[in-house]
Amino acid sequence: MSHSIWIFLHILLLVYWLGADLGVLLLARAAKRPELSFAERAFALRMAMVIDLVPRICFTLMFPVGLHVTASGGFAVVPEWAFVLAWAVCLGWLALLAMLGKHEGTATGARLGTLHLCLQAVLMIVLGALGISALLGMGALPGGWFGAKILLFAGIFAMGIGIDFAFRPVGPAFARLATEGSSPELESTIGGAIDGAIRYVLGLYALLILIAFLGVTKFL
Repeated sequence: MSHSIWIFLHILLLVYWLGADLGVLLLARAAKRPELSFAERAFALRMAMVIDLVPRICFTLMFPVGLHVTASGGFAVVPEWAFVLAWAVCLGWLALLAMLGKHEGTATGARLGTLHLCLQAVLMIVLGALGISALLGMGALPGGWFGAKILLFAGIFAMGIGIDFAFRPVGPAFARLATEGSSPELESTIGGAIDGAIRYVLGLYALLILIAFLGVTKFL
């Protein structure tokens, strides 16, 4: 495909990523409102988790699509094995996300969640190393705006890991809310966890905007 088509797909993924993520943020804020009924709050939380699959899928697809943008635009020479590896990791990651959704709330789901966190940590380290080496003028990748984008994408992984850890208390707290009813302790736990996750989400938004700015302007 032409460079223009890959750019279009890249932009489309960014639009759906940010748009869906905004919906997740608003629904998560609704889930922490104690004046709503438990059914309303549980529905908002459930919808937030369902919609959250969209930005996760877009994030996953960003890497192979971005690699095609890089090659078709002549920004770097990309060997064939790199495309194969990128798409293989992408498809495996999508399969893992599907399994996470299927086994949510089970022991298997918890193990898959740990695997997902490990995958994100590994990719964060790899991209961080590639970005730093590019900015230092080492390796085959160009520095400047391109190296900065790679390094900032490592930051996206860091934000994603932070969101997952911050949000962990919400599930058990809602399970208690269903049986025990509202209490200051539970509301504090739910509100604190959601607010903590939102801080990481806002950091993710800032990184995405900066990455898009660098990609369009080639500023550095």
